[in-house]
Amino acid sequence: MFKLQDQISESALCVGIIAALIWGVGLSVYGFQQPQGELSWLAWWAQLVGGVLACLIVPLAFVRGREWVLARIQAPGEQLRQR
Repeated sequence: MFKLQDQISESALCVGIIAALIWGVGLSVYGFQQPQGELSWLAWWAQLVGGVLACLIVPLAFVRGREWVLARIQAPGEQLRQR
């Protein structure tokens, strides 16, 4: 499907998948505990999809953002050493 280039991104994606599974199970248990007419399926689906997307995107964004910041911090120091 798509190829990740490093093990840190793969680990972040694995953490996101596990978090998404926990989110889905927790939301389902919460939905089953609600009284019969109070659960809006549209709201439940929106929370499920939004939560799963957040669980997958946030860890990857955190790792990529960290790599970007570290590259920006290290770049000026390397330029000084080259001169």
